[in-house]
Amino acid sequence: MATADAPGLSVVIPAWNERENLDHLLPAVQGVLLRLGVPAEVIVVDGGSADGTAEAARRHGARVIQQTERGYGGALLAGFAAAHGRYLLTMDADLSHPPVFIEEFWRRRDEAEVLIASRYVPGGKAQVSRFRRLLSVILNRTYAALLAVPLKDLSSGFRMYRREVLLAEAPVARDFDFLEEILVRVYNRGGRAVEIPFHYLPRGAGRSHARLLRFGWAFLKTLARMWRLRRRGG
Repeated sequence: MATADAPGLSVVIPAWNERENLDHLLPAVQGVLLRLGVPAEVIVVDGGSADGTAEAARRHGARVIQQTERGYGGALLAGFAAAHGRYLLTMDADLSHPPVFIEEFWRRRDEAEVLIASRYVPGGKAQVSRFRRLLSVILNRTYAALLAVPLKDLSSGFRMYRREVLLAEAPVARDFDFLEEILVRVYNRGGRAVEIPFHYLPRGAGRSHARLLRFGWAFLKTLARMWRLRRRGG
């Protein structure tokens, strides 16, 4: 539970074998937080790395939490449980999410329960292959249309939440479909989400951990479950 002397902002970063990227990312994040002047904490959720990810995170002033549940969603849940801030910001460890954008999130923190760094609203951009962009656009448009959620980028993991919104939810998904489920649940409770255009950058070192077939099946299962939830209205 957040207290009067708790940090105003918790930055939660899932990481699996991302030591090289964290050596660049974390100093940049810390620099942005210093400029903002807001009491903050940085939490790196280690998914069982073997490359010194945890050591690198501690060296750069982050608190390291070991992931216990599977998947990207499991990593976020571990970070949320450990965080103390009034606002919880999530970002990837692979350098695709520019830390300077944290300033924009913080400036607009009172606009909605969830702020989303969006690739697909006017002004947004994604430096990815055409194939990956096509799959992402299809996924997002399908979720938005079938679930009646008026957003362009439901799969962006670069977000800032008000703490109380996350405490009110109990998501089932544990892979990347966790992101869509959270938004559907927020909308079902009458919450608001605002998309802010940003420039999604190519991954730094290493290879993507996404596995298309596995996560595609998870997205379909979550879509069916969220469709039933939307029909019930709660």
